[in-house]
Amino acid sequence: MTDSQQTKRLHVIIAGAGLGGLTLGAALLQKGFDVDIYEQSPELREVGAGLWISANGSRVMDALGLKDAMEAINLPPHDRVVRFWKSGEQRSVYNRDAKADHTLVQVLRAELQRILYEAVVKIKPDAVHFGVRSTGARTVGGRAQLIFEDGSHAEGDVVVGCDGAHSRVRQSIFGPAPARYTGANAWRGIAPMHKLKPQHREPLASTWVGPTAHVTTYPVQRDGEEFVSFSAQVDSETWQTESWSERGELPDALKDFEGWHQDILDLFINSENLFRWGLFVRDPLERWSEGRVTLVGDACHSMTPYLGMGVNMTMEDAYVLVRCLEKTPGDVEGALKRYDAARIERANRTKAKSLEMLRIFHSSELANSESAWPYIEKQWSPQAVRERYDWLLAYDATTVEI
Repeated sequence: MTDSQQTKRLHVIIAGAGLGGLTLGAALLQKGFDVDIYEQSPELREVGAGLWISANGSRVMDALGLKDAMEAINLPPHDRVVRFWKSGEQRSVYNRDAKADHTLVQVLRAELQRILYEAVVKIKPDAVHFGVRSTGARTVGGRAQLIFEDGSHAEGDVVVGCDGAHSRVRQSIFGPAPARYTGANAWRGIAPMHKLKPQHREPLASTWVGPTAHVTTYPVQRDGEEFVSFSAQVDSETWQTESWSERGELPDALKDFEGWHQDILDLFINSENLFRWGLFVRDPLERWSEGRVTLVGDACHSMTPYLGMGVNMTMEDAYVLVRCLEKTPGDVEGALKRYDAARIERANRTKAKSLEMLRIFHSSELANSESAWPYIEKQWSPQAVRERYDWLLAYDATTVEI
């Protein structure tokens, strides 16, 4: 039997139809694997959140043949700037001359999820099973099983947990992973552009920095309507639930950002909805695979959003995993060990570097303009930005050695 014939017979079971599960499913199906994805929600959830895909994630989307579909939902920035929290003064930090590609693709999460879902069902219409809650996974008799809440299970050659930071698959194979509060709460929302002042319509990716908080804002679109997506992190001794779909209240947001420029307050005031949650971290895992079960994305390396790398790391994971399975389809457990070796060090380094950024974004030197601008010039100089991002953006999951 040839490798290609063996590949077509391999059946991969995926827990979770988020961005990781759908990216993985699309890549596997395109390579000739059989795939079934089990999602606990009754349907794809419409979550009002933006995200950006950097060059490393874009390479995966291009390899999936989804470059044009992604560009159709993109609202690209003309510049990327850092802004002072009180006055809104700004400086450009867009590295057009960097060796790595610093281009950002800015999309709504729900729109990206939609095009990935369509790529999956185009090849296998019944691949995604909604309303099925998984509780864990195991390897039994040389087969992989995803266990469901009712006690039944789905069996295949591999099970992949793409079930997020609270992953039941991870817990079932590696035990509990206690979450530690980072000392920051997060806010997010999207504000319709037509409700905002003209300056909000500038096609900029902006990061507003202050002594105890920072806010990232950028334009996104849905069905031709434009919005400003924002994600804000603020130091807080008390924490909220670790759930990015937890509703927040406007008075609390305005209190957290008291004294900030009105442009930021306007985003909170005009947002379609507000979500608030606590930012937590877990100790990095030394391995992601056990037997014929492995993990992708937040299930194995949930990270803070300070480098904007969460979804990009997930896409990298998915594509490298597919390449490992494709390389040795007759040795699944060996392929998973190869996947661990290829991905864990990079993901854990990114996780650590992302958390370090909190101390840079929130600094007492940002309290007033006299000390803030020298600090901004140092921390967001072209050299500092290249050192922070080039090693991340140059990575190519489609060609990296495995």
